[in-house]
Amino acid sequence: MILALAVVLGLGLSLARHGPGALSRITGRPLHAAWLAPVALALQIPLLRAPFCPVAEVTLPQGLFLLSHLFLLAFVWLNRRLAGIRLVGVGVLCNLLVILANGGFMPISPQTLVRINPGASLEQCTIGYHYGFSKDVILVQENTRLWLLSDALVLPAPFPWPTAFSLGDLVLGAGIVWLLQGARPGPAPSGATLERISSAASGVHGSARRDSQNQDAKKRIERRFVR
Repeated sequence: MILALAVVLGLGLSLARHGPGALSRITGRPLHAAWLAPVALALQIPLLRAPFCPVAEVTLPQGLFLLSHLFLLAFVWLNRRLAGIRLVGVGVLCNLLVILANGGFMPISPQTLVRINPGASLEQCTIGYHYGFSKDVILVQENTRLWLLSDALVLPAPFPWPTAFSLGDLVLGAGIVWLLQGARPGPAPSGATLERISSAASGVHGSARRDSQNQDAKKRIERRFVR
Protein backbone atom coordinates (compact mmCIF):
# COMPACT_ATOMS: atom_id res chain seq x y z
CA MET A 1 0.00 0.00 0.00
CA ILE A 2 2.77 2.45 0.91
CA LEU A 3 4.41 1.89 -2.49
CA ALA A 4 1.12 2.46 -4.30
CA LEU A 5 0.82 5.75 -2.41
CA ALA A 6 4.37 6.63 -3.50
CA VAL A 7 3.42 6.08 -7.15
CA VAL A 8 0.31 8.27 -6.79
CA LEU A 9 2.30 10.98 -4.98
CA GLY A 10 5.12 10.85 -7.53
CA LEU A 11 2.73 11.15 -10.46
CA GLY A 12 0.82 13.96 -8.76
CA LEU A 13 3.97 15.96 -8.07
CA SER A 14 5.21 15.41 -11.61
CA LEU A 15 1.90 16.61 -13.09
CA ALA A 16 1.91 19.65 -10.79
CA ARG A 17 5.47 20.57 -11.80
CA HIS A 18 5.46 19.79 -15.50
CA GLY A 19 1.79 19.81 -16.52
CA PRO A 20 0.76 17.79 -19.59
CA GLY A 21 4.40 17.04 -20.41
CA ALA A 22 4.91 15.06 -17.21
CA LEU A 23 4.05 11.66 -18.68
CA SER A 24 6.31 12.16 -21.69
CA ARG A 25 9.18 13.07 -19.34
CA ILE A 26 8.63 9.86 -17.39
CA THR A 27 8.12 7.51 -20.34
CA GLY A 28 11.00 9.16 -22.21
CA ARG A 29 13.57 8.01 -19.68
CA PRO A 30 15.77 5.23 -21.07
CA LEU A 31 15.36 1.98 -19.13
CA HIS A 32 17.64 -1.04 -19.43
CA ALA A 33 16.01 -4.49 -19.06
CA ALA A 34 12.70 -2.90 -18.07
CA TRP A 35 11.09 -6.37 -18.03
CA LEU A 36 12.92 -7.18 -14.77
CA ALA A 37 10.62 -4.94 -12.70
CA PRO A 38 7.24 -6.47 -13.69
CA VAL A 39 8.69 -9.99 -13.49
CA ALA A 40 9.90 -9.24 -9.94
CA LEU A 41 6.45 -8.01 -8.94
CA ALA A 42 4.81 -11.07 -10.51
CA LEU A 43 7.08 -13.38 -8.50
CA GLN A 44 5.73 -11.84 -5.28
CA ILE A 45 2.08 -12.51 -6.10
CA PRO A 46 1.93 -16.17 -4.88
CA LEU A 47 3.05 -15.18 -1.37
CA LEU A 48 0.79 -12.13 -1.30
CA ARG A 49 -2.17 -14.40 -2.15
CA ALA A 50 -1.30 -17.10 0.39
CA PRO A 51 -3.69 -17.34 3.39
CA PHE A 52 -2.93 -17.28 7.11
CA CYS A 53 -1.03 -20.51 7.69
CA PRO A 54 2.17 -22.08 9.08
CA VAL A 55 5.23 -20.85 7.17
CA ALA A 56 6.05 -24.42 6.16
CA GLU A 57 3.00 -24.39 3.88
CA VAL A 58 4.26 -21.49 1.75
CA THR A 59 7.79 -22.67 0.97
CA LEU A 60 7.49 -22.25 -2.81
CA PRO A 61 5.88 -18.78 -2.68
CA GLN A 62 8.55 -17.80 -0.17
CA GLY A 63 11.32 -18.88 -2.56
CA LEU A 64 9.78 -16.90 -5.41
CA PHE A 65 9.46 -13.90 -3.10
CA LEU A 66 13.17 -14.03 -2.29
CA LEU A 67 14.05 -14.45 -5.97
CA SER A 68 12.05 -11.32 -6.81
CA HIS A 69 14.49 -9.20 -4.80
CA LEU A 70 17.38 -10.37 -6.99
CA PHE A 71 15.45 -9.26 -10.08
CA LEU A 72 14.76 -5.88 -8.47
CA LEU A 73 18.42 -5.38 -7.54
CA ALA A 74 19.50 -6.33 -11.07
CA PHE A 75 17.05 -3.75 -12.46
CA VAL A 76 18.41 -1.10 -10.10
CA TRP A 77 22.02 -1.86 -11.04
CA LEU A 78 21.38 -1.71 -14.78
CA ASN A 79 19.59 1.64 -14.41
CA ARG A 80 21.75 3.10 -11.64
CA ARG A 81 22.36 6.34 -13.54
CA LEU A 82 18.70 7.37 -13.32
CA ALA A 83 17.85 9.91 -10.62
CA GLY A 84 16.11 8.20 -7.70
CA ILE A 85 16.90 4.63 -8.70
CA ARG A 86 19.77 4.25 -6.22
CA LEU A 87 17.41 5.24 -3.42
CA VAL A 88 15.07 2.50 -4.64
CA GLY A 89 18.01 0.09 -4.40
CA VAL A 90 18.77 1.12 -0.81
CA GLY A 91 15.15 0.44 0.13
CA VAL A 92 15.18 -2.99 -1.54
CA LEU A 93 18.44 -3.88 0.24
CA CYS A 94 17.06 -2.82 3.63
CA ASN A 95 14.02 -5.04 3.13
CA LEU A 96 16.10 -7.95 1.89
CA LEU A 97 18.44 -7.77 4.90
CA VAL A 98 15.65 -8.03 7.47
CA ILE A 99 13.85 -10.69 5.43
CA LEU A 100 16.95 -12.90 5.21
CA ALA A 101 17.66 -12.35 8.91
CA ASN A 102 14.20 -13.64 9.82
CA GLY A 103 13.82 -16.82 7.81
CA GLY A 104 12.79 -15.39 4.46
CA PHE A 105 9.76 -13.34 5.53
CA MET A 106 9.23 -9.74 6.59
CA PRO A 107 8.61 -9.82 10.36
CA ILE A 108 5.64 -8.05 11.94
CA SER A 109 4.76 -7.97 15.64
CA PRO A 110 1.36 -8.87 17.13
CA GLN A 111 1.11 -5.32 18.52
CA THR A 112 1.50 -3.87 15.03
CA LEU A 113 -1.15 -6.23 13.66
CA VAL A 114 -3.61 -5.11 16.33
CA ARG A 115 -2.95 -1.47 15.41
CA ILE A 116 -3.84 -2.03 11.75
CA ASN A 117 -6.76 -4.38 12.47
CA PRO A 118 -9.24 -2.56 14.73
CA GLY A 119 -11.11 -5.05 16.89
CA ALA A 120 -8.37 -7.70 16.69
CA SER A 121 -6.65 -9.04 19.81
CA LEU A 122 -3.14 -10.27 20.56
CA GLU A 123 -4.52 -13.77 21.19
CA GLN A 124 -5.51 -14.03 17.53
CA CYS A 125 -1.92 -13.51 16.37
CA THR A 126 -0.25 -16.91 16.21
CA ILE A 127 3.50 -16.49 16.55
CA GLY A 128 5.50 -17.99 13.69
CA TYR A 129 2.60 -18.03 11.24
CA HIS A 130 2.47 -16.38 7.85
CA TYR A 131 0.17 -13.39 8.12
CA GLY A 132 -2.33 -14.03 5.33
CA PHE A 133 -2.20 -12.17 2.03
CA SER A 134 1.05 -10.43 2.86
CA LYS A 135 4.81 -10.95 2.88
CA ASP A 136 4.90 -11.05 6.70
CA VAL A 137 5.61 -13.58 9.41
CA ILE A 138 4.27 -12.90 12.92
CA LEU A 139 7.12 -12.57 15.43
CA VAL A 140 7.41 -10.94 18.83
CA GLN A 141 9.75 -7.97 18.87
CA GLU A 142 12.24 -9.68 21.20
CA ASN A 143 12.74 -12.51 18.70
CA THR A 144 12.98 -10.28 15.63
CA ARG A 145 16.41 -9.65 14.15
CA LEU A 146 16.98 -6.13 12.77
CA TRP A 147 13.65 -5.10 14.23
CA LEU A 148 14.07 -1.47 13.16
CA LEU A 149 13.91 -2.63 9.52
CA SER A 150 10.78 -4.75 10.01
CA ASP A 151 7.16 -3.79 9.31
CA ALA A 152 7.09 -1.65 12.45
CA LEU A 153 5.75 1.60 10.98
CA VAL A 154 2.00 2.09 10.72
CA LEU A 155 -0.56 4.16 8.85
CA PRO A 156 -3.42 3.56 11.32
CA ALA A 157 -7.11 4.44 11.17
CA PRO A 158 -8.68 6.81 10.24
CA PHE A 159 -6.54 6.16 7.15
CA PRO A 160 -8.96 4.29 4.84
CA TRP A 161 -6.64 1.30 4.53
CA PRO A 162 -4.62 0.88 7.75
CA THR A 163 -1.29 -0.64 6.81
CA ALA A 164 2.12 -1.52 8.23
CA PHE A 165 5.33 -0.84 6.38
CA SER A 166 9.08 -0.89 6.90
CA LEU A 167 11.83 1.71 6.87
CA GLY A 168 12.99 0.09 3.62
CA ASP A 169 9.52 0.63 2.13
CA LEU A 170 9.73 4.30 3.12
CA VAL A 171 13.13 4.73 1.44
CA LEU A 172 11.97 2.77 -1.61
CA GLY A 173 8.87 4.94 -1.85
CA ALA A 174 10.95 8.11 -1.70
CA GLY A 175 13.06 6.75 -4.56
CA ILE A 176 9.93 6.04 -6.61
CA VAL A 177 8.63 9.60 -6.06
CA TRP A 178 12.01 10.99 -7.16
CA LEU A 179 12.18 8.66 -10.16
CA LEU A 180 8.72 9.69 -11.35
CA GLN A 181 9.74 13.33 -11.62
CA GLY A 182 11.24 12.46 -15.01
CA ALA A 183 14.51 13.53 -16.62
CA ARG A 184 15.48 17.11 -15.89
CA PRO A 185 16.99 18.75 -18.99
CA GLY A 186 19.91 21.08 -18.50
CA PRO A 187 19.40 24.83 -19.05
CA ALA A 188 19.88 26.19 -22.55
CA PRO A 189 23.13 28.13 -22.92
CA SER A 190 22.69 31.90 -22.57
CA GLY A 191 24.11 34.49 -24.97
CA ALA A 192 27.02 35.19 -22.60
CA THR A 193 27.76 31.48 -22.34
CA LEU A 194 27.76 31.09 -26.11
CA GLU A 195 30.09 34.08 -26.41
CA ARG A 196 32.53 32.55 -23.92
CA ILE A 197 32.45 29.24 -25.77
CA SER A 198 33.09 31.00 -29.09
CA SER A 199 35.92 33.04 -27.58
CA ALA A 200 37.54 29.96 -26.11
CA ALA A 201 37.26 28.12 -29.42
CA SER A 202 38.85 31.07 -31.25
CA GLY A 203 41.67 31.15 -28.71
CA VAL A 204 42.37 27.48 -29.19
CA HIS A 205 42.33 27.87 -32.97
CA GLY A 206 44.66 30.90 -32.81
CA SER A 207 47.06 29.08 -30.51
CA ALA A 208 47.16 26.09 -32.84
CA ARG A 209 47.85 28.37 -35.82
CA ARG A 210 50.73 30.11 -34.00
CA ASP A 211 52.21 26.75 -33.06
CA SER A 212 52.07 25.70 -36.71
CA GLN A 213 53.78 28.91 -37.83
CA ASN A 214 56.53 28.47 -35.24
CA GLN A 215 57.14 24.92 -36.42
CA ASP A 216 57.44 26.09 -40.05
CA ALA A 217 59.95 28.81 -39.08
CA LYS A 218 61.98 26.31 -37.09
CA LYS A 219 62.14 23.94 -40.06
CA ARG A 220 63.32 26.76 -42.41
CA ILE A 221 66.13 27.69 -40.00
CA GLU A 222 67.21 24.04 -39.73
CA ARG A 223 67.35 23.70 -43.54
CA ARG A 224 69.62 26.78 -43.78
CA PHE A 225 72.07 25.30 -41.30
CA VAL A 226 72.09 22.01 -43.17
CA ARG A 227 73.05 23.82 -46.40
